[in-house]
Amino acid sequence: MPSQSSRTPFQPGLEAQVDFMTELTRQTSDSVRKFSELNLHFAQQLLEDSFDATSRLMACSNPFQLPSAAALAAQPAWEHLRHYQQQLVRMLTGAQVDLARNTPLLPEASAYTKGLFASTRGDGASDAASGTRH
Repeated sequence: MPSQSSRTPFQPGLEAQVDFMTELTRQTSDSVRKFSELNLHFAQQLLEDSFDATSRLMACSNPFQLPSAAALAAQPAWEHLRHYQQQLVRMLTGAQVDLARNTPLLPEASAYTKGLFASTRGDGASDAASGTRH
């Protein structure tokens, strides 16, 4: 009677694929979390900038000063937008590097599993793959 602890020939390839998917899922959830935090922070900054701009515009007593006051009030929002874009590019670049670091694991696991399938199928499987029947 075979022991329960014996490994099947497919187990190393399957474990490699599970490890790859686990790492991919972890990296994806980390990226989504970072992206959400970045968006929330940016939205909070925009709200604060909007309140400040509104206060400045409401404080203008001369209507001819409104365009210059609006331009001055918009400056912090533009700076926050530029900072947001820089952080977004940095975050996406980091996520791409992380994915590129882990993608070499998948071809090894796939090649191992394909090799096992090919060796266990024999001649009948190659006939089935080519579409012929006996």
